[in-house]
Amino acid sequence: MATVKRRKHGYIEGNTVRKIQPLERPAGRQEQRPHPGRKKSQKERIQYVNIFYTVFLVAAAVMVLWSCVNYLQLQAETTSRVKHIAELETELENKRKENDDNYTRIMTSVNLDYVREVAINELGMVYANEEQVILYDGGTKDYVRQNAEIPDEEVPLIDRILGR
Repeated sequence: MATVKRRKHGYIEGNTVRKIQPLERPAGRQEQRPHPGRKKSQKERIQYVNIFYTVFLVAAAVMVLWSCVNYLQLQAETTSRVKHIAELETELENKRKENDDNYTRIMTSVNLDYVREVAINELGMVYANEEQVILYDGGTKDYVRQNAEIPDEEVPLIDRILGR
């Protein structure tokens, strides 16, 4: 045999290369066949898992598709509502401008001196005396509610009690 030299790296030089021999199975061992009463074979279990997995994936895809469609519908509805609100705001602004213009036109068309002149000279109206003015504390300065009729004359309390 030839001499074998070893290097630092663990290589073997020479003609003594090892041959690979296949592993032999023991002759006494045979493949097991499933009995009719035993559980399903691995192939049948894999088919069952594949069907279950496919059904699960289809259900998940349908749910994702439904949620995407629902999201798009909500987004479209929101966009249409925002546009409608913008239209209503524009209409409100136009109505306010129109109202302000009408108010200004009416206020400039009324001549208060002419109204006073007609009321005093033609209708015979006069300014109220201090006796005719009844002061009322309404609490707020916005408006006054009249809860009862304003009496024509002050009737003394004794006359009210006696029914005169």
